[in-house]
Amino acid sequence: MTAQIPVYVINLDRRPDRLARIAAHLADRGVNFIRQSACDAASVPEAEIARVIHAHGPLGQLGLGDRACTISHTMAWATFLGTDACHALFLEDDIFLSQDIAATLASDDWIPPNCNAVKLEKFNAGTSRLLLAPEIGQTPSGRALHPMRSRHVGGGAYILSREGARLALSHRGRYRVPIDHFLFNDTVSPIRRALAPAIVVPAMATQRAYAYESDIAPLGKAIRPKGWKKRLRTLRRGLNEVNQAPRQLWQWATGQARIVDVAFAEDPPQP
Repeated sequence: MTAQIPVYVINLDRRPDRLARIAAHLADRGVNFIRQSACDAASVPEAEIARVIHAHGPLGQLGLGDRACTISHTMAWATFLGTDACHALFLEDDIFLSQDIAATLASDDWIPPNCNAVKLEKFNAGTSRLLLAPEIGQTPSGRALHPMRSRHVGGGAYILSREGARLALSHRGRYRVPIDHFLFNDTVSPIRRALAPAIVVPAMATQRAYAYESDIAPLGKAIRPKGWKKRLRTLRRGLNEVNQAPRQLWQWATGQARIVDVAFAEDPPQP
């Protein structure tokens, strides 16, 4: 059933400046949104955070900032599930969106039925080389939709189906990695295969357009250990990557996936 996709913007109460910025940006793009008050690692007790997401996991020790950010996303998912919408777009408040975002959100009939997550964001600057399956559809403005076969993190802009949100929320209390890894890193995510995520190519969202200092950086992202702890973390991460290599090589060799250069583009492809 065709329906407009609602938009949730995650924003800290103490950052009205960032709210004003994204509100103006979305207004310029012709997009309405619902504000989701974020979990603030500067004021929420660690014990409360620990009830939702563990302090340690496959990526090592996690900082309070990343953990609070993850909780903020879960709160937005729960709000979405309290509505009758079939899909929703979740945004962090430092995101910059392409000019065709309103057309993309006008309906959800371009999203394949078995695709429970759509990543709009190209993480970090420049171009990333990703292993992607063949195109399974297009956005209304002609951007390709490719199933993801390798990890590409970043949680600044993504769409979840109701089933995707329910699945993600069912792990509340058992999260062990930050939100973007939980959704889009196939080496550590317990739900990535069930989500069957796809990425929009070229990407239509980026967090590199504004010179914001991260609100969570002073509170710690994944903690960087030293000495033998650092070597152990590197080994664990390496093993996680190696575990995926046979599958990825087989998909590439058999033509089930190929390497695609992905970058952010403000304008959609020309027909």
